[in-house]
Amino acid sequence: MINIEYKYQTYMTLFVVLIFVLIAGLRYETGVDWLVYEKMLETTPPITDITDAFGRVLIFSTPDYGYCLLMSVVKYFGGSIQVIFFITSCVSMFFVYKGVNCYSESRVVSLLIYFSLFFFILDMSGLRQGFSLSVFFYSIKYIHQRKFWIYLTMILFAASFHWSAYLLIPIYFVAKRRFSSVSLVVFFCISLIIFFFNISWLEKTITAVFPSLESEVFAAKLLVYTTNDKFSEGRQLTANTIASILFYITTFAFCIFYRDRLEKRNKYFYLFFNIYICQIFTFFCLYELIEMADRLRLYFLISNVVLFPSMIYLFQVKKERMLAFTYAGIFAFFSCMPYILNAPTTIAYYPYQNYVIYKMFNIESTGPQRLQKHSELHE
Repeated sequence: MINIEYKYQTYMTLFVVLIFVLIAGLRYETGVDWLVYEKMLETTPPITDITDAFGRVLIFSTPDYGYCLLMSVVKYFGGSIQVIFFITSCVSMFFVYKGVNCYSESRVVSLLIYFSLFFFILDMSGLRQGFSLSVFFYSIKYIHQRKFWIYLTMILFAASFHWSAYLLIPIYFVAKRRFSSVSLVVFFCISLIIFFFNISWLEKTITAVFPSLESEVFAAKLLVYTTNDKFSEGRQLTANTIASILFYITTFAFCIFYRDRLEKRNKYFYLFFNIYICQIFTFFCLYELIEMADRLRLYFLISNVVLFPSMIYLFQVKKERMLAFTYAGIFAFFSCMPYILNAPTTIAYYPYQNYVIYKMFNIESTGPQRLQKHSELHE
C-alpha cells in the first residue's frame, strides 16, 4: 500500500512539474518581465566576444554573471529569449523537484503551495530570482548535513543568476540552530511591536553603513532600494496585509504548539521553521522598505512548501487532517487569488500565450499592449 502511494506521488509530482515547465518555459510575451529580458538579450554580444576586453564588459554588464553568460552562449547559437525561458524553467523545476522529493511529506501538496506562492511571480515573470530560489531550496539539505562549503558553492551559483542570493549566505548559521520555543515566541512578539508601532531602524542603518562602499555593485543596489522613492515605500496596513498577519500568527502558533511532534516526523522541519522565522523578520521588521523586504522574503516563503504538508500529515484522524488541509487550501487560494480570479492588475498574464501555438498558427500577440496596460495600472 505504501509503495503504491509512493509511486502515485512520484508520477503525480513528475506530471505536475512537467506541466509547470511547459507552461512557464513556452510562455510567449506573457508576464511582467519578458520585455526587459528580451532587451537584455539584444544588447548582449555572443560568447566569442569574451576574448575582447570591451566584449567582456558588454557580456557581463550586470553582477548576475551566470545569467549574462547564459545569454551570451544562447546568442552565439542564434537562440531567442524563448530558449532562455525554456532552459531556466527546466533547470529551476529540476531543483524544485529534487527539493520536494527530499523534504516534503506530501509532494503534491508542496507543489500546490509552490504554485500559489511562486509560479506566477517567478516562473512566469522573474525567472532569474526564480532560478536562484530553486537552487537555494535544494541547497538547504547541506545545512542539515553541516556541509558549509557545498552550501556556499550552491548559493554563489544562485547569486550568479540574481545578486540577492548573496544575502542567503548567513542563513546557514541561523537555520542550523535549534532555538527554544520561548525565544521564538519573544522574537515574534517583538517583530509585531516593531511593525505595529512603526519603529524605524532599517533605512537609517543601511544608509549609515554603506555610503563608504558606494562604488561596490552590491552596496550600490542596497542604496538604490533604500533611497529611491520607487523602492523605499513602506508596508501599508491594507486588507491583504491584515490577512497575511493572521496567516503568520496562525501558522506560527501551530508550529510552536506541535513543534516536538513535527520535528520527530520530519528531520528537516527545524530548518524550514527557522527559515519561516526569517520570513516573519522580513515581513514585520523590514516593513520600512517593502520592495527590498518582499524580494528577500520570496526566498524564505519556500519554507511554506515544506511546513504545510507537515502540518497536514501530522494528524492521523481524518477530520483533523481535512481541517489542516482546508487551512492550507485557503492559504494557497489567498496567495494566488488575483491570478486565479483574473484581476485587472494581472492583465500581463492573461490571456496566456504559448510560443509554439502562436508561431504555428501565426497568431498575433497582444503581449506589448497588455504590458503597457499593466504599467499604467501600477504607476
